[in-house]
Amino acid sequence: MRHLRLTTPALAWPSLHDAEGRLLGLPFVVAAVAPGLVFGWQACFAALMIASLASFLVYVPLTALALNGGGALREDAPVPPLTARAYAVLLLLWTATAWLAAAAAPHLH
Repeated sequence: MRHLRLTTPALAWPSLHDAEGRLLGLPFVVAAVAPGLVFGWQACFAALMIASLASFLVYVPLTALALNGGGALREDAPVPPLTARAYAVLLLLWTATAWLAAAAAPHLH
C-alpha cells in the first residue's frame, strides 16, 4: 500500500476530460455549503467535518479499491484513473452524508 506522502499527483483527483483537477472540487464545496442554508451554519460546519471524515476514511479508499479491481494499490503499479462514474458516486455519497449529518447535528446535543 502506498504511503500518502509518497503518492503521485495522479492519485489526487486525476483529470476528467483533461481538466488536470481544476474545478473538480467545486461541486463538493457547493454540496457542503448548501445544508447551511436550510439547517444553519453550525450544522453545516459539523456536516462538513463528518462528510470529510467519511470521505477520507471510507469513500475514497473504497473507490480506489473498486477502480483497482478490488485489490490494494501496489507501490510499483500505476494509479487507476478516476472515472466520471466514480466521481459522480463520490459526489453523491458526499452530498448525502453532508445533508444527513446537517439534519442530525441539531439532535446531537
